[in-house]
Amino acid sequence: MITQENRDELQEKGYTVVPGVMTEAECDNQIASYRKWLNTFPPGTFPQCKFSLIQRYRIGHMEPTWCVRLKAYPVFSQLWQTDKLLTSFDAVAIGRPPENGQEEFWSPDQSWLHCDQSADREGLHAYQDWTFEVIEGSHKHFDDFMEKLQKIRCGKVSKEDLKWFAERGCYRKRVACPKGGMLLWDSRLLHANARPVKGREHPDRWRYVVFVCMTPAAWASEKDIELKVGAYNNLLLTGHWASMGINVFPSRLSEGSVEDANPLVELPDVATSELARRLAGVLAYEETVEDEASQYIPKYRHVDWN
Repeated sequence: MITQENRDELQEKGYTVVPGVMTEAECDNQIASYRKWLNTFPPGTFPQCKFSLIQRYRIGHMEPTWCVRLKAYPVFSQLWQTDKLLTSFDAVAIGRPPENGQEEFWSPDQSWLHCDQSADREGLHAYQDWTFEVIEGSHKHFDDFMEKLQKIRCGKVSKEDLKWFAERGCYRKRVACPKGGMLLWDSRLLHANARPVKGREHPDRWRYVVFVCMTPAAWASEKDIELKVGAYNNLLLTGHWASMGINVFPSRLSEGSVEDANPLVELPDVATSELARRLAGVLAYEETVEDEASQYIPKYRHVDWN
């Protein structure tokens, strides 16, 4: 699935599209499962979300989410050149048609362009999967940009920041991904979800995206494994980081959010396979000669910024 062109694009652009990871029929089956779940909520309500991202309700452990996650495994295995990986238990994005007044259209002045990687992470720490807009090539200037910001994290970019990147030949670009495809990007890349453009050709189309990040298991410490196993056993979601610096999300909803009338109470069968348990850190991988990818261990550095 991963070609040399994909690898070259990750190096040069900071992102690449891998088509055909799932068939359209497989996509439709998983979408039907999410729709069935959405229909259990009272009419006129929608699960708690931010920018269409749903990070509660144990959605990261639902059957369709695990089905998609396992479909992504061969891509990450080829990318890292090892089959010994750990996975994030990430969010799902369900974007409703803004034509119905439920969400906003894309606007150049309103964007969530941000960077997932914090300044204390040195070099490449992950490749992630989603569909979005991007500042192409911005990953090459990550260190200089964070030095300019003097902040540990970049949660949002300003017009001045966009100008700074433009001066270095990096511009905003919307990236399309076909149904069933994966869009991989460097964790240092500035990116955001791509809201629909007003007047689009298919005005009633919904958007379903499963976030997946997998990185070599050799990177994980005992503490990381402990956190992963706890999240898996308790059906909790995590952030993007799959092996190092794992962040477990709380399950509590914000005040006023609608509850799930039929919450997930146990892991689906697809999440209890041998592969799924290895990706979750529950089953350890056999110790053999180290894989090529595991010889590279991402590093942290000290920064004094908040």
